[in-house]
Amino acid sequence: MFNKNCKQLTKLGSFLKNWYILLVLMLIYIPLIVIILLSFNGQNKWGAVKINFGVPDFINWIKIWKEETFTEALVNTLLVSVVVVPITLLIAIFACYGMWKAKVSTKFMIINSSRLSIASPDSITGVSLILLFSATWIPIGLDYGYFTVVLAHISFCTPYALITIYPRIAKMKYNLVLASYDLGSSKFRTLTRVIIPYLMPAILSALAIVLAMSWDDFIITNLVNGSFQTIGTAIYTTRKGIKAWVVTFGSIMVIGVFLTVLLTHIIRTARNHRFGIKKGGKE
Repeated sequence: MFNKNCKQLTKLGSFLKNWYILLVLMLIYIPLIVIILLSFNGQNKWGAVKINFGVPDFINWIKIWKEETFTEALVNTLLVSVVVVPITLLIAIFACYGMWKAKVSTKFMIINSSRLSIASPDSITGVSLILLFSATWIPIGLDYGYFTVVLAHISFCTPYALITIYPRIAKMKYNLVLASYDLGSSKFRTLTRVIIPYLMPAILSALAIVLAMSWDDFIITNLVNGSFQTIGTAIYTTRKGIKAWVVTFGSIMVIGVFLTVLLTHIIRTARNHRFGIKKGGKE
């Protein structure tokens, strides 16, 4: 009797777990599917997307590239990302390398400082950057705009990149560096041929995080941008309903991310399959 009750409870637990996972997946993906469907739903005379589903068309996908607000914000965002991403990654890589060779107390201080920056609300970070720029940037005759946005993004993105890359370099054996030196490599060659390739998975993860945060940020950017608009600020400052270009751009991002993940999975599976065949052949 006891064993029977245990089996029933186990089945019930498995059933509830599966339904819970299904519910979570539905809450995540149904809104994304709705966004994609709405992008084919046309727009009204104010440029807002139509909520009532009708005959699908591609008018939103055509007009988005003629939308001045979107194209200007997209170009501005790309200009910011092109500068922010490489500088942030370089700062994080060299900082992690320095931490790797530093004392435990120094590592502890830098890691916890980065965590504190990540945990701080965006509004606090934005206000602190305004005070910094007011004391240093504005007095020399410069104004809020592209450069203040770039500096702000580097400021709040660097801790994320550092936290992402450091666990990888912490696992690296110093013997790899010594072996490179013994083979006659310079410090720069060791960095580019040994350390960075070893860190590449973490660097790519940090790149994705920094790029996403730079594109998505609104609060900090809105406080230091002046009249400079990015995708994040342009989306949050729309009026008179949800603009069709916002929905269409969201659909482009969702489809792009899905195809990227799918392509990455296919390439990785193909590589693993080839490796397995070669290994099996050798054995």
